[in-house]
Formats: sequence, structure tokens, C-alpha cells
Amino acid sequence: MKRICVEGGWVLKGEVKLSGSKNAALAILPAALLCSGECVIHNVPDIADIRVMLELMRSAGAKCQFDGGTVVVNASDLSVTELPEDLVRNIRASIYMLGGLLSRTGGFRMARPGGCNLNRRVNFHIDALTRMGAIMEVDSTGDWVYAFCKDGRLHGAEIELDPRWRSVGTTVNIMLAASLADGVTVIRNAAREPEVVNCARFLKAMGAMIKGEGTSTIVIEGVNQLRGCEFHVINDRIEAGTFLLAGAITGGRVEVGPINSEWLAPVIEKLSQAGVKVEVKGDWLQVECDRRPCGVSLTTEPYPGFPTDLQPPFVSLLSIAEGKSVVTETIHEGRLRYCSELRRMGAQIEVSEPDVSHNGELRLPSVAIVEGVEALYGAEVYACDLRAGAALTVAGLAAYGETVIQNAEAIERGYERFVEKLDSLGAKVKMLCEVEVSSQVRQ
Repeated sequence: MKRICVEGGWVLKGEVKLSGSKNAALAILPAALLCSGECVIHNVPDIADIRVMLELMRSAGAKCQFDGGTVVVNASDLSVTELPEDLVRNIRASIYMLGGLLSRTGGFRMARPGGCNLNRRVNFHIDALTRMGAIMEVDSTGDWVYAFCKDGRLHGAEIELDPRWRSVGTTVNIMLAASLADGVTVIRNAAREPEVVNCARFLKAMGAMIKGEGTSTIVIEGVNQLRGCEFHVINDRIEAGTFLLAGAITGGRVEVGPINSEWLAPVIEKLSQAGVKVEVKGDWLQVECDRRPCGVSLTTEPYPGFPTDLQPPFVSLLSIAEGKSVVTETIHEGRLRYCSELRRMGAQIEVSEPDVSHNGELRLPSVAIVEGVEALYGAEVYACDLRAGAALTVAGLAAYGETVIQNAEAIERGYERFVEKLDSLGAKVKMLCEVEVSSQVRQ
């Protein structure tokens, strides 16, 4: 197990050049399996989830090279009957292998995707692909999915997603599957996130016929084959927001980019309401905060609403804000689990979970009521998931004393050179692996 040690109290100043988007790259890479030519994909972040995805693709017979942020994929010879269970259960984005492989291989077996310790709606994907003619069988334990493509090709369908969720993953999977399907597929209540748009444009660069990306209705006309292409992944808006919040919570001045400021409009709005000065400088964003922030209330929503992935680090900022904040989570069950760790640092947060349903799963929304305190204090805490780890690190930057974040591997799943970038801003932070930790204990 790795740990991140943060010495709080240092004001962050400087700029961060953003890495490629984790969520966009994880959708684009399996999309490259749809063509038998060579795809060259630039600006891919070197993070744990990407490395797992590349291993999954190799296990299906694709040749993948990753060097200096560029991935070269050649999927001309695919052959797979079962995807490795340990890899599939490692990341939730492994679900994209369904859309990426069904049309090319005819069928295979895979475990239920894993990843963050959050409740995910795998049934959305299964239902959508079934409507396109896939035969999807889930075993009695619910742990394995058998996916087959009858007659070797899926067919177009009208698929209406739940308007409450506008699932990013399901939208991507349908686009992948529909690109080589027979006929026209229409996705209603489609996700509008920039990462979805980026994936659609990659598919179009390969020759897919897609219209409406970025709107709530996407139309895909299936083609017989796709061709290789060269493509550039967008920068990571969640990384951008995380470093902006790190600058704000320390009372510093931090600039991030390049990034499209429109992708972070609701975050900028809430930062401004909290008294943080935000300045747009072309395709760079700067925050400056010289006083204690004010409490604000926010609700997570599908894009273009406030992003659920930035809710945890924003709550870290609100935990030292003046006054009360009410944070409502509508996207992921279990997202507020990290609040108990912030309380170990002195935060005053009351979490109200909804009643459990008949099968024991939580029903959204969940609410966190945050009474801002004047100071946080270093403690030993645990990162229960990727964004929780980022939130605890952000909180540690402003806390008195040292904060030790256990399970720091979770953070490495989604942030490239996270500790290094914080260090460049003047933070006192270091990553320790288990061997280093044991050695220090002996001393």
C-alpha cells in the first residue's frame, strides 16, 4: 500500500500544465478496437487505469504501444473468449470492452467491472446492447456477463436513457457498438460531457457516421468498417478543478491550462460565490484567494451541471468556509463516504443518506451539511476511492500538521504526476510506498 504524506500550511503558487483526460482516454482506447488499421492517440495520461485498459486490449489480441503520452493501437488480429478477471474487476471502464469487441469478435465472457467503491449501473449497458440485438446473459451470481452478437452484427435501435442519469458510460458504449451496427441508432437523453464528445469525434475520425454529439440526441448510422486515424485526447477538466481548489484552500494563486473554461462553468460559478477570485486567461484559468471562503450550496448533476467528480475536493474547501453549506449528491451512491475521513481532520459534516431499497442499495440523493470550521488538523485517513483521495489531499494542504492518506494507489488511478505537480506549486507532499513506510517505522 502507498501513502501520501502532506505537511499543511503552505500557500500554493504557480501553474500546472494539465494532462490528458482520464475519462476521455478510457473511452477512446477501446474504441480503437473497432478498426483493423493503426490508430495513433496522443495526450494519453500515464495513470494506473490507462495501463490496465491497455492490458485488457492486449489480452483481446490488440497490439498496443505506450510511450511519451502517445498510444499506438493495431487491432487487426483480435481473438478473445474471456477477458482476464483481475483486469476487468480493476477498473469500471472495462465495461467499454463490450461495445468495442462485440462487433469485431462475435462474443466473449467477462466479469462484472470493478473500479471505485461506488454503486454503478451495469444494467444500463446490458439493456442498451440487448436492444441492439446482443445476447447478454448474466450468471446466477451476477458476477459474470456472457455477451454474444448473433449473426455477427448488431442492429440499430432507438434507445432512451434515464433522464435522471444521462449515463456517460452507457452513451459511450452505445456509440461504440452502433458505429459498426446494421442501420441507424438513436440515443435519447444522451450524456453531453466533453469526454463523450471527444470519443464521438475520435469515432468520426475513423469514419463513423455520428451526428448530435454534445446534445441530448445522438444519431449513429452504422458503417461496414472503420479505418485507422491519428487523434488528440482533450485535457482533463477534473484535474483542472482539483488544482484550482488546491490553490483556493491554501489561500494561494494557481493557474491551470490549457482548458476550455466552459467545461468548468458551474465550478467557476460556485468558487466565485464562495469569494474565490477566478480569472479566465484565454485557455488558462487562475484562482486567487486571500481570505476565508464563504459557504455555498451545490447539487451535482450531469453535464453541464456541477460535476460529481469535483464534489469531494469542493467539500474540502467548504469544510473551512465561513457558514453552512448544503451539498446534494445525485449521481453516485456512496460518493459521500469520504466525509467520515474529513471529520477525522476536524471537519463538521453531517451526512444524510436516503432509505435503503429492498435489495439493500442506497437510493439517491445523498446530502452533506457542512458547518465550516476555522481550521483542519492533520490525521491519518483512508482514500476509499479516487476522488476521495484527491479531496483528502486537498484538505491536508490546508490542515495544521501532517496528514497521511492511506491507499494512495487510488489517487494514481486518475491523476498523472499528482505529487510532482503539487510539489511544483510549493506544497510539502511526498509519496511513500510500503517498503519506504516500513523502513521509516524501523528507524
